[in-house]
Amino acid sequence: MSPGGWSEADKVILSVTWNDVDYDENNFVYSFYSINRAFPRSGPSNGLGGDIIISGQGFRADTNPGCKLNNTQYDPILVSATEIRCPMPAAEAGDSYFGNVDLAVSANGITW
Repeated sequence: MSPGGWSEADKVILSVTWNDVDYDENNFVYSFYSINRAFPRSGPSNGLGGDIIISGQGFRADTNPGCKLNNTQYDPILVSATEIRCPMPAAEAGDSYFGNVDLAVSANGITW
């Protein structure tokens, strides 16, 4: 669970202790983020519909976010603290395709 107020892609370094005295030295970095919506919900099958805009908070370019459409991975066009812009490629089935396309976004390009 991420606390509120982390809209500028903040990160924290976590340390673990079992006795309130000795802490680990792993310097695990945790980044807080949330996804609010993806827009547009539909677009032309020829790929000329513009970018898919993922809105939220806490996005960071240095964590290598990624976009997937129909299990094909794409690099984002733009990443800011509140937005990831994914490309909208032409449909694999051609310009006459009409149907759903799976969209996935990863904050680190690894975990989907």
